[in-house]
Formats: sequence, structure tokens, C-alpha cells
Amino acid sequence: MEKFLRYFPVWFLWMNGIMYCVLALLFVLNPHDWFANLGVTLQDPVGYTELQTMYIGLMAALGIYFILAAWQQNLQAGGLLLAFISYTALAVVRGWGILVDGVFNDLMLQLLVIELISAAAAGIGLYCHARSLAQS
Repeated sequence: MEKFLRYFPVWFLWMNGIMYCVLALLFVLNPHDWFANLGVTLQDPVGYTELQTMYIGLMAALGIYFILAAWQQNLQAGGLLLAFISYTALAVVRGWGILVDGVFNDLMLQLLVIELISAAAAGIGLYCHARSLAQS
């Protein structure tokens, strides 16, 4: 159990960092196809600049921060808290769109499930991090 408490937060941050960096790279290499896969089509090509800012810029920044937090003990609590807050917020907003607005497809439902699981995993990571510090 002690190994789980020590290594789960690091593993969680490392995997999230890699995932976000890979997703950002995919949106750099072929943004129009990836946005089309999400069901996003725009009338004005300038909109792609805004979407790329959020999808590429923000995802890359999150990925780099999560990787740094996995390596640096003093950043782990902040990285785990950021993951918990961001996944929870994503799930709340997506859930609102699905349950209240009634606008969704299979991909949106899958993303909601992933966000809920990720928020729970981040919460477990925070718990493990706190327990690991308390045992030290």
C-alpha cells in the first residue's frame, strides 16, 4: 500500500502529461481533421486560430506542467489539484451541455465518462499524496 501511495500520484501526473502533449501534437500536425472528428466545422477560418490556441496551447501547457509536477516533489500537490479542478470543471460543463441543453453525441458521452474517471483519479492522487506526506 505504501508503494501505491507514493507512486500513484507520480504515475497519474506522468500519464496525463504525456497524453496532453500527444493530443497537442496531433492538433498541430492535422488540426482540421481532428476538429472535424470532434464535429467542429467553422464558417470563418479565423476560428481555427482560436481553437488551436485553446487545444494546442493550453493542452501543451497542461502536459508540460503535469510532466514537471511528476518530476518535482514540490509541484505534485499543485499538479494534482490542477488536474482535479480541471477535470471536474470539464465534466460539469460537458454534463450541463448533455443533460440540460440536450446537445451530445457518442463522443461527448465518452468524453464525459473519461472526465469523471479522471477527476476521481486526480482525487485519489491527492489523497495518496497527502497520505504519503503524512507517513514521511
